[in-house]
Amino acid sequence: MRSSRLSAARRPFVAALAVAWGLAAAGGTVAAEDAPLLPALPAGAVATDAAAEMPAADGGIPAERPLLDGAPVGGDLPLFTHLGPDPQRYFVFDALGLQRDYHVPDGPLVVENVTPAFPALQTNMLQSTVGPGVRLLYGQYACDTPGWEVGYLGVWSMYAVSRVESPGSLLQAPGALGFASPAMRAAAAGSFSGVTALQSADINAVFHPFDGGRDPLSPRPSQRVAWYDGGHIALLGGFRWAALDDAAVLGLTPAGAPGPNTYATRATTNMFAGQLGIRGRMNFQEWALESWIKCGLAGTSIDQSQSFSDLAAPADPYRPAGSAYRAGMGLVADANLSAIWRMNDVWGVRVGYNLVWLAGVALAPAQFDWSASTTPPTTIHNDGSMLLSGANAGLEARW
Repeated sequence: MRSSRLSAARRPFVAALAVAWGLAAAGGTVAAEDAPLLPALPAGAVATDAAAEMPAADGGIPAERPLLDGAPVGGDLPLFTHLGPDPQRYFVFDALGLQRDYHVPDGPLVVENVTPAFPALQTNMLQSTVGPGVRLLYGQYACDTPGWEVGYLGVWSMYAVSRVESPGSLLQAPGALGFASPAMRAAAAGSFSGVTALQSADINAVFHPFDGGRDPLSPRPSQRVAWYDGGHIALLGGFRWAALDDAAVLGLTPAGAPGPNTYATRATTNMFAGQLGIRGRMNFQEWALESWIKCGLAGTSIDQSQSFSDLAAPADPYRPAGSAYRAGMGLVADANLSAIWRMNDVWGVRVGYNLVWLAGVALAPAQFDWSASTTPPTTIHNDGSMLLSGANAGLEARW
């Protein structure tokens, strides 16, 4: 036999409520002798509507939770009403400050022409500034079906500048190029300047199970506390595009010259990745914690270009400008950990930390060709990697 949702001890209450409701609607009254006998309640106990003890049919508020935590019926509503299911739409705006770290083969960029040659400027000296950026994220999901989200990340103007000087004008380019090109030797000063920018967009399906909020019987300690407001661990799967643009200029300035002779390279890597990820979130009454990690295996489209500038022979540089293209494979991943101060049920202030990792990309310093060849190189070195790290601060809305 199918078991009843109401205990035997509470059935008289239901009967009494039904009789009273029916007679009140008809304008009648209940005589004391006609009312069912009700068991005595313990001291201090309050009778409740039996319907409130029943689980919500639509997956909403758990039966044992009050409709408004801490708010008396008819009173002013608090900032947090805790009305059960988690919000199904979300928008995030984060201002970013990220710094990039090159991972290219260590080697000289400027050497001093002594025996043996002394590396005056190397690739491991290229510390960048913190570049400004932005992240946007919008998503929505249904209770029983996968949802979706779209996101954008952009970071610009990550500069690296380094300079060395030689009173004896002994600076030159490394390798055979420093001896073969008059513009690349006998310099009193050598400099490197580079700038990096990254843009990325992704679209994902979101598989979003919600834990139901506070549950006094949960095996998870965090879910049993009174101020817990719900959480989830969502699985993500989708597509990501990322474009890394990296430019570098090597300058060698002869003594007394108005400016440097330059050797410039530029490398652009477009990445097209299928990605998987996971995002976890825990909401408390006024605070929340959120973290995610996403990783994708990418096909890459890479091109690089180079040019020389010779102040002594501007119309006849040692090498003409040239470019090259190739395809390859790479990896793109990002991770975030943020703490959120929940101003109310919709708005929150976010502060966190980010990591972005790119592998299988072409970096500008790796494209310099130190040979004595007078033709532009056609080889692209796409075995570089780059780590971006830094903070985020912004706003979110969930409704």
